[in-house]
Amino acid sequence: MPALAPAHPHAAPAAPPARAVAALRLAARDCRAAPRRSPGEACALLAPDADAAAFAEALARALPALLLRRPVIWHPGARGESFDEAWLAALLAALGRGDRGSARFLLTRRVRPGGAATLLFLAQGLLKRLDIP
Repeated sequence: MPALAPAHPHAAPAAPPARAVAALRLAARDCRAAPRRSPGEACALLAPDADAAAFAEALARALPALLLRRPVIWHPGARGESFDEAWLAALLAALGRGDRGSARFLLTRRVRPGGAATLLFLAQGLLKRLDIP
């Protein structure tokens, strides 16, 4: 059977979003017992030179308030991925390849009104700090 061509001419490999989801799993594990923060507070605590772990933590803390339903983030090292992790990986892949249409579609299906800008800021910050274009 012939190999399928990428769905988008600038399609990014699947590995970078998987790295971002792995960072999110670690951050979610570490902040499960931490006090909840609003998305605004999570972003405000980020220093201009914050690293990928700080962005992953802010994203993990903000996701429950940004999404229409409470996200399911599995423990680090778990095999497979939850629906929410797969959705986030698809969003990160779309952002990484500059596919605004796909990113907009994904955001409108899962994010609360007014939460897209915050989620984009955190997701793009995480991608940048993981050296994912």
